[in-house]
Amino acid sequence: MFNAIEVIAEMAAVGMGVPKETFTKRMEGGAHLLAPTGSDLEKNDVGAIFAGWHYDISFMTIHGKSRYPGLSVWTRDW
Repeated sequence: MFNAIEVIAEMAAVGMGVPKETFTKRMEGGAHLLAPTGSDLEKNDVGAIFAGWHYDISFMTIHGKSRYPGLSVWTRDW
């Protein structure tokens, strides 16, 4: 997954008209977090919070293929 981020960063740089290494050089030695985010909605009650208030510490965030079907968003009014 990290290699995918490097390629995306290079593509973004080229698309913005800056040297290809602009972002990847700045990513070297940085904090990179790879965490599982899959959630089985059948094992949790309606209203369960999986990712409460948070911020991303990284330059980019990507998500791998989900192990569970669909994207579900539970609003306060259901």
